[in-house]
Amino acid sequence: MKTKCLSIFFFCSIALVLSNNPVFSQDSEWVTVNGIAPIENVTKNEARKMAIANARREAVEKVVGVDILSETMVINYHVSGDVIRTIPHGKVIGQEIIKEEIELIPAKDKGEAPYLAYKVTMRANVIKEKGQIDVFFRLEAELNRTVFKEGDLIEIRVTPSRDCYLSIFNILEDETAIILFPNRFKQNNFVKANTSFAFPDDMDRKRGITLEAFLGEGKEKVDEIIHILALKEPLHFNTAKFKEGIFGIYDGRSAMVNDLVKNIVGIPLSHRAEKFIQYRITK
Repeated sequence: MKTKCLSIFFFCSIALVLSNNPVFSQDSEWVTVNGIAPIENVTKNEARKMAIANARREAVEKVVGVDILSETMVINYHVSGDVIRTIPHGKVIGQEIIKEEIELIPAKDKGEAPYLAYKVTMRANVIKEKGQIDVFFRLEAELNRTVFKEGDLIEIRVTPSRDCYLSIFNILEDETAIILFPNRFKQNNFVKANTSFAFPDDMDRKRGITLEAFLGEGKEKVDEIIHILALKEPLHFNTAKFKEGIFGIYDGRSAMVNDLVKNIVGIPLSHRAEKFIQYRITK
């Protein structure tokens, strides 16, 4: 996505880091897991990212348990820049890849052919979340569409079931997290229950603020995520770290998804609701 304000545009990039916070070291657990992804109709690099995503999911299930429903946030339709939000009661906050290789997976049944797969062995640091989800605290959210042509305008609409403080992030396929709302023009992010909130709205558009689908140089398609976070209490994100995607030329130094996870994970499950909307941009 490219955010337009007064004809100024930006784009950005990111890398994954581990947490050195002592809180995480006390409440988290390192596990060693494998992730496998077939190299079928995808590139080697795409299969690698799929394997890493599968390993992260396996890590959370290993620490938290497989009896809990999983919610997975994956960028690029399991192809590129995979981001795992995984099980609501556990999050991956760090990882170390130990080994990666291509394996020939033998056929399981008669008549099936063996296939090549990308295999990743990794150590993952998983933190367990505490508390119970408030089942009555929900978000209804949608985009004006899920597939955009480059240059199309993207619109976000959100309706919370409870009074809340709303934050909206754009997660790029390289795992960069940019904050869209609140911003310097709209600092009050309180939204009443069952009220429809739109971004950008008519007032934003009058200021010249739009969300424009943007591919980036040399790309045929990209997949990104809109991450919507609703909290019962206000939380101010460090704008020196999480760059605002509203005004100015972005300098490429915003925080990562892992940084966002670390900001959120300490909030009790009963005090937050989240929604992830994936969309694709094509030529």
